[in-house]
Amino acid sequence: MKFFPIKTETACKQKWSFSKIMLHLNKTASCHRVIDTPFDMETFNFHNTPEKIQQRETMLRGEWPDGDPNPMETTCNQYCGEFERNGGRSDRQFQNSVPGAYPEALDEDATLTSVDCTQLEVYPGNTCNLKCIYCTPLLSSPMEAELKKFGRFEKNGLVLENYYDRPTDLDSRLERYWQWMEDHAGKLERLHLLGGEPFYDNQFDRYLDLFDRKPNQNLEFEIVTNLMISMDRLKDYCDKLKKLIIKRKIKRVELLCSMDCWGPQQELVRSGLDLKQWEENFKYLISQKWIKLSINGTVSVLTIKTMPALLGKLKEWTVDRKIEHYFNMAYMPTYMDPRILGSDEFEQSFDEIMFLMEDGTHSKEHFQGIINNVKSGRLNKQEVLKLLTYLDELDNRRGTDWKTLFPWLEEYRNVVQ
Repeated sequence: MKFFPIKTETACKQKWSFSKIMLHLNKTASCHRVIDTPFDMETFNFHNTPEKIQQRETMLRGEWPDGDPNPMETTCNQYCGEFERNGGRSDRQFQNSVPGAYPEALDEDATLTSVDCTQLEVYPGNTCNLKCIYCTPLLSSPMEAELKKFGRFEKNGLVLENYYDRPTDLDSRLERYWQWMEDHAGKLERLHLLGGEPFYDNQFDRYLDLFDRKPNQNLEFEIVTNLMISMDRLKDYCDKLKKLIIKRKIKRVELLCSMDCWGPQQELVRSGLDLKQWEENFKYLISQKWIKLSINGTVSVLTIKTMPALLGKLKEWTVDRKIEHYFNMAYMPTYMDPRILGSDEFEQSFDEIMFLMEDGTHSKEHFQGIINNVKSGRLNKQEVLKLLTYLDELDNRRGTDWKTLFPWLEEYRNVVQ
């Protein structure tokens, strides 16, 4: 097995191998943790943009790419760099430990900064069926509609407004993307499809057709889904994907199912989620042994305390098969960052989480880094006030009552006012 050959202290395989493209925003990044930048839609050169080449040059010098984050993203230094400085195992370290999936040209010259993409992550638009509490109109069409309906809201430093409109040339952007896929999909080793919700995207069937016409036996196809689709639709897509594997037209299918915690708190955080339906769909996927099955969760100020309940469910589900567990820590919006409550609020929950996690796994090592980051925080009254204001306004808009589910958080109102 061959591993990523660049060995400087900051070099990351993703920076050379991976590209995220957001077609509806005309932006790209070398990781889903970091700042997106525009790319030329005509040439469709998203993998070797000036920004990415500069970041690779920085890593070749053993330095961290850095800069000012935009409202939804961090930088390499602010995410993986911070994880590593706090003693956790970063995404960079994990990715570098996985063999393959990097441009072969690096085996001949490990100083190259312009290379071919081997891992592609695609956001075709914001079509979705949920309004997750930490999401944005850029990734959720229902959230876009809600923000348009209620208009601008401003109070206690919190501003809510829609900042996305579907570009008039999105259809032509999609066609340019499909032209690129016709020519390059056979060279990819991994393809990640996100949204929005991929199973609600009207482009999804085109992937099935493309792989059927142009097989790629090395391709691992990953679909990130909130799993809130009908059982009939789920089974239909699984049948079609299975046929592609049986016919050796793709190598593997992975479903990365979104779930942060468990209980009514999760249904409030992921507005539109029905845990009963989600679990029925997930148990069906468990029975499909040919699928690589994973869960991905967002660690936010609202999900940590009921995450142990999810880990309890995960122990039930993993009796018959392996299920990977991954996390993203919420940095943006800033009032979702768990560090705003200081270092002690989640101590008991963290103890429970670490007790329930399996020793020696990337999940546990990564989560220890999250714990270290959260414990570095200090109470930020301004951000807590924005969070309380946000939750109050969502109650007004959605007819919910967050205080019955998070009474411990309501106690902070006396602290910040």
